[in-house]
Amino acid sequence: MDTKKKPLFIAFSSQKGGVGKSTFTTLVASTMHYRLGYNVAVFDADFPQHSLMKMKARDLAMVMENEALKKRAYKQFTTINKKAYPIMQYKADSVLDAAHEYVTASAVPVDVVFLTCPEL
Repeated sequence: MDTKKKPLFIAFSSQKGGVGKSTFTTLVASTMHYRLGYNVAVFDADFPQHSLMKMKARDLAMVMENEALKKRAYKQFTTINKKAYPIMQYKADSVLDAAHEYVTASAVPVDVVFLTCPEL
């Protein structure tokens, strides 16, 4: 995949809840970022639940409360020389503008942008 010129935008969308938008986004984004080496950014526009933002906050709290998990996270990120990919929360009507602004301002070139939306 050649993303040198501009990033690839991938959106997972459905009006129905519980179809796996957040789960699928996490699996694909994590595989591309941590296993394949792409720089990804995730935009959670799945109002009102914003499952990805809640998952990020829950996971971060769990790691920060547990010394063993802190050490594992540190080892993982230093071994692969990559930080965790960003997950940002926006409303669906402004998410594309926010994503384009982020890509333009990012110090690290973004290869793939993921969007979760209730509908497009």
